[in-house]
Amino acid sequence: MEVFIKKSTETNTELTILKRIKYPKNYIFGVYLHDQRNSTVALFSNKGSKPIRVAPLKNGENINRKFGYFELGKSSTLPKKYKIHDFHIFGSIDCTSSYSRIAAIEWDLREVFPKKIIHEARKIFESHRFTKNEYQIEKPFITIDPDDAKDLDDAIFIEEDNSVGNRGGIDLYVGIADVSFFVKPKSIIDEEALKRGNSTYFPNKVIPMLPEDLSNSLCSLKACTPKKAIVVKIKLDYKGEKIKHEFIRGLITVKKNYSYENFEAYLAQDKTRNRFSEYRKAFDILQQSPLLNNRLNLNLAEKKVVISDEGNPVDLYEKTSLRSNYLIEMMMILANLCVSETLTQSTTKYISREHRPPEKQALKDLNMLMRYNDLPEIRERQATSCSLNKLVDRCRDVKKKKLISNFVLRILPKAKYSEKDYGHFGLNLPSYCHFTSPIRRYADLTIHRSLAFALKWELAEPTFEQNQKVICQLVNESEKKSVGAERDTVDRYSALFISNYINEYFDGVIVGTSRFCIFIKLDKFPIEGVLLKKDLKLNRGKKRFMSNHKNLRKAEIELSTGHSIRVKVVSALPFNGAINFSV
Repeated sequence: MEVFIKKSTETNTELTILKRIKYPKNYIFGVYLHDQRNSTVALFSNKGSKPIRVAPLKNGENINRKFGYFELGKSSTLPKKYKIHDFHIFGSIDCTSSYSRIAAIEWDLREVFPKKIIHEARKIFESHRFTKNEYQIEKPFITIDPDDAKDLDDAIFIEEDNSVGNRGGIDLYVGIADVSFFVKPKSIIDEEALKRGNSTYFPNKVIPMLPEDLSNSLCSLKACTPKKAIVVKIKLDYKGEKIKHEFIRGLITVKKNYSYENFEAYLAQDKTRNRFSEYRKAFDILQQSPLLNNRLNLNLAEKKVVISDEGNPVDLYEKTSLRSNYLIEMMMILANLCVSETLTQSTTKYISREHRPPEKQALKDLNMLMRYNDLPEIRERQATSCSLNKLVDRCRDVKKKKLISNFVLRILPKAKYSEKDYGHFGLNLPSYCHFTSPIRRYADLTIHRSLAFALKWELAEPTFEQNQKVICQLVNESEKKSVGAERDTVDRYSALFISNYINEYFDGVIVGTSRFCIFIKLDKFPIEGVLLKKDLKLNRGKKRFMSNHKNLRKAEIELSTGHSIRVKVVSALPFNGAINFSV
């Protein structure tokens, strides 16, 4: 980075970031590994690549296992090795907090807010005052979020509908933080938010889209404090059919913040209990709603890394989806659907969430997996979210059902943001957009602006609709970077966790194959690793044969996706997340 030194003392230096400088092509991002025999620079980006042999640095032991940028060049005296001409060190791979830092650098995420952005956010936070004339939405909202969440975008309230003609119906209120009130188009905070695109969530920290004075304080829907919100009121009948919806802009006060685990107890109580009975009723109605029950429902568990106070992974598991998760998910989908319907009817252009159907080759791959596991196939011309649900439901074996669900997810095109509305295959909806998370997704912030324009709450900027194609390109790229950085960081924590089990055996299932590798997921922990085919030995009766045996093809069929296998943990490299197995 190019910086301006504003103030410097013996103990402290105050800097202002002027611009980020990309390193030349002859610089590589990696870690220096030094021992008495040789020195190497190992890459982060390719788990299967061999470390680059380099001439040892003078006093190289001082930067052993340090990561950063290294300038490599040919060595005239050592033709088989490279020479390190220059290097810039950021930290040590032995510090677990470096895992997310490595991912942020590698994926080019904006970790630090420029000081002018922080000052502007602080100014907005300190100067905002509520007035007596602001409309109060007098409902006892609650929030339901992960127990460690600080950026609370959404709140809900549910009550029975007492209107004539809707016996047994309910009114759902979904309140979303009114971020667009505070973050105006083309402001310096808005421009920074667009560059970030979204918040990025690591096991040990969050890189927010907005400064914390906004994301965790002013906009966050914390209990017992009036908050600006846009509320969508949705009226459903007893079958879950939507009768109508309307939007309200004003102040809400959240009565209490719940975690998913805490609120689950209320949904699980006997139905004769009075507290939150409307929420239990809504849960039952939403389960049968025709707007929701045709969506792709793979029931895939989220991988959770538990970090100790010292920063080490002490447990890895797949979080079970609770009824509270399901309730929030369904209400957010309905809120997003209401917004897309309103914007479509108003002819206001908006950024949609596009999800295309699977391609023909992807369905062929899925049917190959089904044949290998003696399961019914799917007709390519009849591939819908409903038919894929039935395909998964037909599988009675729990392990195979999970495998097929993951495989279906892998073959589907990635959802993306688009200035044109092509519909959402996974949700089985003709139009869809993201409205419910404006604190952490820039696309949602633009939807709030579109809605305010469509409902004549505000006037749009002259270039408001023209910029949407550019915004889609930027937020799609940002989302890709965040997903990659989050995945790589979890892989590093997973490798560190499993390194405590070197030479131990585990049962697993084959989740994929390539020309040289077999990819295996362990049963006990949600961890994937690689078994190299060249190292593979298989038993066939009393005979043993290597992977280059003439019966290789038969062996590979037996080792196809979905088959169980017992493996030994051979090695784990936490700095790049590589895990290797043997049999």
